[in-house]
Amino acid sequence: MENSIIKPSFVSLFNCIGPECADSCCNDWRITFDKQGYKKAVEVPFLADIAKFALTEIKKDAANWAVVKLDENGACPFLNEQKLCHIHAHSGPQALSYTCKTYPRNDKILATNKYMSMYLSCPEVARIVLFDDAFQFSSTASGSKTVAKALPIWLEKTYDYSLDLLVNSNKPWQQALLAIGFLLKTATQAKNNQLEIAQIDIRHQQLVTMNNNDMLSKSYQELPYNVMPQTHTFIAVHKEVCKVHSRGARPRFNALNQAIEAIFDQQQTHAIDEMNKLWNERVVKVIDNHDELFTRYILYSMYTDHFPMSDTLEPEQLLQQLIIDCFMIRCYLSAMYHHQQGLSQQDVILCFQTYSIVRQHKKKFIEGVKHILSEYDLTSLPAAISLLKTA
Repeated sequence: MENSIIKPSFVSLFNCIGPECADSCCNDWRITFDKQGYKKAVEVPFLADIAKFALTEIKKDAANWAVVKLDENGACPFLNEQKLCHIHAHSGPQALSYTCKTYPRNDKILATNKYMSMYLSCPEVARIVLFDDAFQFSSTASGSKTVAKALPIWLEKTYDYSLDLLVNSNKPWQQALLAIGFLLKTATQAKNNQLEIAQIDIRHQQLVTMNNNDMLSKSYQELPYNVMPQTHTFIAVHKEVCKVHSRGARPRFNALNQAIEAIFDQQQTHAIDEMNKLWNERVVKVIDNHDELFTRYILYSMYTDHFPMSDTLEPEQLLQQLIIDCFMIRCYLSAMYHHQQGLSQQDVILCFQTYSIVRQHKKKFIEGVKHILSEYDLTSLPAAISLLKTA
């Protein structure tokens, strides 16, 4: 049996917009050349002249031979006046560093199949995922018949059922996450051989029935709205974002940070309450598809990460992280609305994309959030889900 390549339409729709990009990947990245790539890049005299001040030889190993020295504005010195790459223009894409060749692609080989995706830290990817026809999936034969160890059955069932509960529940995304949380409790027990794998199937069917009978909606509505845990969590997580963000001094991140500072300066301890009020009364009216927006984000995240697959976190911890992601982005959108008295599509993209830089590229951020969840007693499903309540 041939292996497959799974490709969502957001991959097919992507085209780099180069100098038109609002947050170019040619800025603020640590770009390393391997030995072979370095030699290709400098064999052209014009590029060799730039390399004298643009590249530092580190010769750590063959994979880490030289590193790019960014200019005072954080830009790659190999950019021309049109913000296009001299290396690409003079030597072709094969001479680029590995990061420059591949970003924003984010493909994974899982068992025998290749799952194609892209990083949401790219503004154009974020635009397509959030606003375009992004989730038409195709499966084609890869031409390879390589045999590999299959993924655990509990993982594949949980992945499929989580997507089903998200996409087919016809309920708000917050309630879908609650249902997925219930599923994960059973899945974790099956993973640890405390339950038979078949119990995951049974639990999924129970949750579908509960959803159809509005029992999940009732469970969500009965969760308390408590502003203080939200306030403490937002402040702690945003501090973590600021601490590890690679573009924290750049105008794009500053626009978001200034919006947050403005509402906290004005409202102080009531800032989160004001953000939630704005969300309920204003933001949801400005963003007509706000439920779909977050459903798309969660679907993207679950597909890209093959949720709940992880070498370091338990399934329930992965859901807690995803809840934090949605909570933070919702607060960012409300803060931006408060600061500007409106939200454009570009503002929405900024909130999702800017946050994704730390979420997808900074392992220290994941560890920081894990610590915050534990410190503020947010590791139970009701406590974590209650962060999503706005009233």
